[in-house]
Amino acid sequence: MAYLSMKQKKSTAFTLIELLVVIAIIAILAAILFPVFASAREKARSIACLSNQSQIGLALMMYVEDYDERYPQEHPTDSNPVQDDAQGQLETIDYGSPFQKILPSVAGGASPQIYICPDDPDPHGADILNAKGSCLNGTGIPPGQLESYLLNAYFLFGAAEGQIPEPSETIYIAERRSTGDVKTDFCDVHFHPWLGEIQSPTSSTDTKDPIAIDSRRHSGGSNYVFADGHAKWQRFSQARQPFTDHELYGEFQAF
Repeated sequence: MAYLSMKQKKSTAFTLIELLVVIAIIAILAAILFPVFASAREKARSIACLSNQSQIGLALMMYVEDYDERYPQEHPTDSNPVQDDAQGQLETIDYGSPFQKILPSVAGGASPQIYICPDDPDPHGADILNAKGSCLNGTGIPPGQLESYLLNAYFLFGAAEGQIPEPSETIYIAERRSTGDVKTDFCDVHFHPWLGEIQSPTSSTDTKDPIAIDSRRHSGGSNYVFADGHAKWQRFSQARQPFTDHELYGEFQAF
């Protein structure tokens, strides 16, 4: 009887080959599932970023409605953001980032965290600013704190809502190029399409990374806020593709 009992116990044990097979199966499952989990986390961060931008877009429309259908200005002629820039693209006076102007309209005055994308490794430019807050590449002090997002400079000089012929096809906010690399990160709160900061497309399939915009942050694309307040994800090649009355910079061209 003792012999049979010992034999039964031995028969229930795993052999070395069986253990190796189990380990191999676990390794295969892990190799399959880990990328899925990583992709799910990235998708969640992308959605959180898009949600931030959707709230910013709603706040923008509230601001425009409150201020005589004008977008917030960075370079007005005086401290009144409603007054137009009578001198035209006045660069010598700076009243701070329009992001700060629309903050009271964001969820009743929400935290500036709304301007941070969860996928941005350096949202406030700590790696590209010196102790005085100047850009390490010598371009001066940004007008206001750096955020994860950039404003289209077409809107900085008293642009009126009526000046924008296709607001649903005109980008107002893009994601700032930020990887934690001082050599490539963009050190400003807005971008100038006409200064080559998005680069004029050579064709509709030209997808070279722009200077200012993190064009591939989310699954090969990026999130954008449009002049009518809506936000969406799209590929950079689509955003910069020229169309009627936007032959120069595609959706980055306001008028």
